[in-house]
Amino acid sequence: MATAQTTKVTGTVISADDNEPIIGASIVVKGTMVGTVTDFDGAFSLDVPSSAKTLVISYVGMKTQEVAVQAVLNIRLNSDTQNIDEVVVTAIGIKRSEKSLGYAVSSVGGEEITKARESNVVNALSGKVAGVRIGQSSGTAGGAAKIQIRGASSIGTNSSPLFVVDGLPIDNGAYNPDDITGNVDAGNRASDISSDDVESINVLKGAAATALYGARAKDGAIVITTKKGSKNMKTFITVNSSTRFENVAKLPEFQNEYAQGNYGEYNVKSLNGWGPNIAKAAADGMQYNNYKGEKVTLQAYPDNVKDFYQTGMSYINNVSVAGGGEKADFRTSFSSVNQKGIIPESDYNKYSFSVNAGMDFNSKFSARVSAQYVRNDSKGRAAQGSNDPNLLVPLVNGLPRTVDTRDIKNNWVDEYGKQITLDPDGKSNNPYWIINKNKYTTRMDRVIGNIILTYKPFEGLTISNNAGTDFYNETRRKIYAKGTVGEMEGKFQTWDLANRIVNNDLMVTYEKTFDDFGIKGIFGHNINQREWTNNNTLANGLIVDGLYTYTNAKATSPVNYYEIKRLMGIYFDLGFSYKSMAFLNVTGRNDWSSTLPVNNRSYFYPSVSAAFVFTELMENKDILNFGKFRINYANVGSDEKPYQLAFQYKAVNTYFLQYSIVNTLPHNGLVGFTGPRIFPLEDLKPQNQSAFEIGADLRFFDNRVRLDATYYRNVTTDQIVSIDVPRSTGYFTNNINAGKLTNNGVEISLGLTPVRTRDWKWDLDINFASNKQTVNELAEGMTNYTLTSGWSGLQVKAQVGESFGLYGTGWKRDDQGNFIINEKTGLRETENNVRLGDIYPDFTMGINNSLSYKGFNLSFLIDIRQGGSLYSGTVSSLRSLGLSAETAVGREDQYIESGVIMNADGTSRPNDVPVKNMQDYWSHMAKTSNTEGCVFDASYVKLRELTFSYSLPRKWFKDFFIKSLDLGFEGRNLWLIKSHVPHIDPEANFFGTAEIGEGVEFNSIPATRSFGFNLKLTL
Repeated sequence: MATAQTTKVTGTVISADDNEPIIGASIVVKGTMVGTVTDFDGAFSLDVPSSAKTLVISYVGMKTQEVAVQAVLNIRLNSDTQNIDEVVVTAIGIKRSEKSLGYAVSSVGGEEITKARESNVVNALSGKVAGVRIGQSSGTAGGAAKIQIRGASSIGTNSSPLFVVDGLPIDNGAYNPDDITGNVDAGNRASDISSDDVESINVLKGAAATALYGARAKDGAIVITTKKGSKNMKTFITVNSSTRFENVAKLPEFQNEYAQGNYGEYNVKSLNGWGPNIAKAAADGMQYNNYKGEKVTLQAYPDNVKDFYQTGMSYINNVSVAGGGEKADFRTSFSSVNQKGIIPESDYNKYSFSVNAGMDFNSKFSARVSAQYVRNDSKGRAAQGSNDPNLLVPLVNGLPRTVDTRDIKNNWVDEYGKQITLDPDGKSNNPYWIINKNKYTTRMDRVIGNIILTYKPFEGLTISNNAGTDFYNETRRKIYAKGTVGEMEGKFQTWDLANRIVNNDLMVTYEKTFDDFGIKGIFGHNINQREWTNNNTLANGLIVDGLYTYTNAKATSPVNYYEIKRLMGIYFDLGFSYKSMAFLNVTGRNDWSSTLPVNNRSYFYPSVSAAFVFTELMENKDILNFGKFRINYANVGSDEKPYQLAFQYKAVNTYFLQYSIVNTLPHNGLVGFTGPRIFPLEDLKPQNQSAFEIGADLRFFDNRVRLDATYYRNVTTDQIVSIDVPRSTGYFTNNINAGKLTNNGVEISLGLTPVRTRDWKWDLDINFASNKQTVNELAEGMTNYTLTSGWSGLQVKAQVGESFGLYGTGWKRDDQGNFIINEKTGLRETENNVRLGDIYPDFTMGINNSLSYKGFNLSFLIDIRQGGSLYSGTVSSLRSLGLSAETAVGREDQYIESGVIMNADGTSRPNDVPVKNMQDYWSHMAKTSNTEGCVFDASYVKLRELTFSYSLPRKWFKDFFIKSLDLGFEGRNLWLIKSHVPHIDPEANFFGTAEIGEGVEFNSIPATRSFGFNLKLTL
């Protein structure tokens, strides 16, 4: 209510571009803290001090206006095409003007994140940020997404960025206890964040940008700011609902001419495609036994693999309530993701509740609370990799072309409940036995929350404390029912996992302006502690079928593991500015890590960055509106995993003796322990990384052309690696500091606005990134280091002078590059330990178009990868089994491989020896021990995202309870425009987010495309 000292001012704020009301525009009395924001009609009401003369009206993306105080105001805001003073959130939650930054930061707004929502918010960044690569591990419901910024920086640890939510570092782990044997994609923890709660995602790429976070962010940081309400805003409700359909993005191309067998002869026991010609056998009236022992005429079922997969469904819903009063604001939100996967009997469900609320207790003291509770569960996630009875993809892809999927779906158990296998000898599981009986289940509860207290004793000085925690408890269970081929006695394993992060940042900030000069100093103290618990039990030999309790097992093997790690640090950030034109920032942080030796546990790393807005010196800015140069240097360190400094002895419950005799412990009351496999280094030092970056930000023609370019060089030394040592030492490996690795790269972002009128707007944004990684040196006397391995000689290695690459058995070639052919078999000869290609791309690109006309909006994103290599285990299986389309070519003809035969005198002649048959040829070309036969160029071009929406005019709802309504179509991964990898999606990556390696696909769940409809309304 107005008093004698105030004047009531009312009015509206609308956009000059489309005459639509602007929601949440700030109306502030100039020179005071009195203010409000506009509601959903763009209206506002404000009690203004009678002495006030001017109001300041502002909104993100609009030009700020100052107007004289009047009783009634109707204000039109114009678009601010410059937007150079936009505030971005950087390290430790510090807010800075974008133009003052001396390092590269890329921001993705919440609207961009929710254009075509996914269950994993990380996938929303695909193709949208230069220098950021996103890789989906599989098409599993609720599957993981791997993220990497500016290449891999270490040969000893995974190069993943730190995730931060409202200033709190959170966990983005992806625990995989199975490695390559039956690996189940259980997702990564950043996927727990609801995309509807995200206000913005700022990607901090270089060490200078992340130095204040310490060792945890040496590979960049993903800083997520969640949505909140606004003070003096009426309470409103927003509903966002999407329904999506999912199917396999790319199925293998099969041959449908040949049945199962060997060398043209039918054999029901052989699950392949090397048998007789189906059409010819049917024409001759031949009948054969099928897997059930029935006499049948051979018939091809071209869609038998397609028929196995179902149409998946995703329902993504969010309801939020937000508003605020004079001193407080709030927003609460409930989100749900309910996903039915493409694998029958598989699903994923996620529910999250969040709250973000702030309160100004007085002009000096305020508080803000941000909290999220997440509950998710899943069942039926399929195993990937090799050597596991629960693998689905090799069973489904390996179905003979004469097997009808609908038939095995109805015949997977007999009347006694016994499995009907795919072969009469009972050596191959029926896939419907696995999906119905051997379910993998998970359930997780997680809480992420922090409270920020801010005290401003006098102008310029701010004391704040951000205390928070991130903890979750997760249970998993993997089942092998009795009667499963490969585990006939049955078994199951359960995991109880718990992770807790506690973090506290105490900061003192002082800011002061002296005429043309400004200074800002930040001094802080950080405590970060992480605890990890892994209690799991393996139960072998089930007595009663279907009863999964430990007392029903003949033997159980429990494991109890707990670790704790603590990091303490102090830091400072000193910023200087001159005439809002020149900026200099100097930072420093000293950490003390509990995982390093006492003598080396303290390490300091500095950074310095500068920005110069040179267009402030220009009088004419008609062409070049804004120009900034930036440069920075930083040095950061990182520590080691817990308990690597001492000898580790682990309790065991079995021991092995010669001739396969296995005994259990305790034995006669005695317990047993295994000795350490790693010899620790007592003088272990922190890993060190130095980073240099230079760049420019240029904007032309009233911001119609926007160019941001960056060059960087990162050098990592003293890497912590485990090297093999002679077994005679009593150990397998030794931890040491060794190696030097360099990443050089460029990042370019180009934005164009070819059309901008009252009704029409077309924005075109292109980002390009190229990173060249080089292993400069390893340990003394070492030329290569195996990062990961395990597939018949296939390895991912770091080799001096190269980037990380695939190594394995390759084709032997002469000096001219011709294949050398064995004169006895007509097949290519091989050699071991051949480099088969880089695992990382030469460059990546994203091309994003957005076109709008009045209330209509169309946007589509093209995602491009050029270069790199991929080994496909799926292609290997399809070809060696004679099931892929190419294996049907030339079976009835004589085939001579292109190449040369080496004569005894050292000369060569063109190959003139035909292969004996195509079964031998493809078995040789595609077998896993001949790696090169299934290595392909991993380049691709994809239509990553497509949306089309219509915002109904708000004036239609002027006298209705609905404030706004948007209807739309959305799609993800709709079209694989170009690929060099046959039969599978080239983006497939068997390794999860926690692994170093890439470039390997091994019986992975196929990637999916999704499309559907969206409704968004505000009440």
